[in-house]
Amino acid sequence: MYFAVNPWKPGLPERFLAILAELREQTAGASLHGYVLIDGGFDQALLTALLWRSYVERSLYDDMRLAGLKFVAPHLIRLPDDPEKQLGWLQRLADACAGKPMISFLASAVPAERLATHFRPYLLAGTEDSLEWPVRWADTRVLPGLIAALTPEERRHLLSPLYVWMAVSRQGDLIEWRGEGNPQPEPADFDCWPLNEARFGQLVTEAEADAVLSQIDDRRPDLLTNGNPADMHAIIARRLALATQHQIIGAPNRLYFAMLGLIHGPSFIEIPKA
Repeated sequence: MYFAVNPWKPGLPERFLAILAELREQTAGASLHGYVLIDGGFDQALLTALLWRSYVERSLYDDMRLAGLKFVAPHLIRLPDDPEKQLGWLQRLADACAGKPMISFLASAVPAERLATHFRPYLLAGTEDSLEWPVRWADTRVLPGLIAALTPEERRHLLSPLYVWMAVSRQGDLIEWRGEGNPQPEPADFDCWPLNEARFGQLVTEAEADAVLSQIDDRRPDLLTNGNPADMHAIIARRLALATQHQIIGAPNRLYFAMLGLIHGPSFIEIPKA
């Protein structure tokens, strides 16, 4: 499977731990918990490995309908208690994930059990046709789009118990969202994140390029060797936007259009000059 993300740039674990240390100084003894959020869907064996399993706090899907997904669920993993061991531990964890977009970092004012309870209303999205969809908050490819899809009030509420939520962007940089660090977050006023047609459609559109890239990787992986993964994602996203503009519909047609764009370059869709 093709993961359209660049390798981490140097110093990201150090940056997270530095922010965590700054927060500890600023909060002056207030409760602060450091977690790594792992998407087990990318590598469920990692969570059962001897090096990590003793640090697993809980699955975000515990005590809800998705609990049967077990180790393919998103999991909160605590940092080692000894600060001197945290950097090496994080670097080994990053190496074990092998570049898959499955790690983000959270500094929370509440412990894992309460944080999972707080997140629960956002783990399923309800659309206007009464369907419910699991939301992959731990997949760092879609996390920025999910955060952007929240209303201002939803975003404030979701982040309220967090001091910061950090993830690695497609380009390999650290991106972050700040919260209030509220140790007593209010409950949500919904049980399932409500998405109207426009917001749901935007999320589906943003996810299409990753799905198309995976299909290209299955059929013609040689087409994905002429640029870094983030650049290839941007190219395919532009091709799909152009396909929409010219009313090219149907998944097979859009896939082939994207592939042709990689085979022939941008000139194959340019209108010849008179």
